Amino acid sequence: MTTPTHARTPQITPTPKLHCACCGRPFTRSSGRGPAPLYCSADCRTQIRIRQRVWLNRPGYAASGTPNHWDARFETACAS
Repeated sequence: MTTPTHARTPQITPTPKLHCACCGRPFTRSSGRGPAPLYCSADCRTQIRIRQRVWLNRPGYAASGTPNHWDARFETACAS
């Protein structure tokens, strides 16, 4: 007697809900390929680009080199 062979059935996992980094609304991925998107729509992507441009144009903010680092004036003021 031979053992029956079963076709391998793919495991379908539910797509996790992602939350938009701009507005916080939950959304699902449109495709499983590539990195997970951060924003739910093109409007949110545009809004984030506008916010980044405004923040980088603030006085003293862009002078520090990168937006992720404090200005040196703040570091010396806090250290003393």
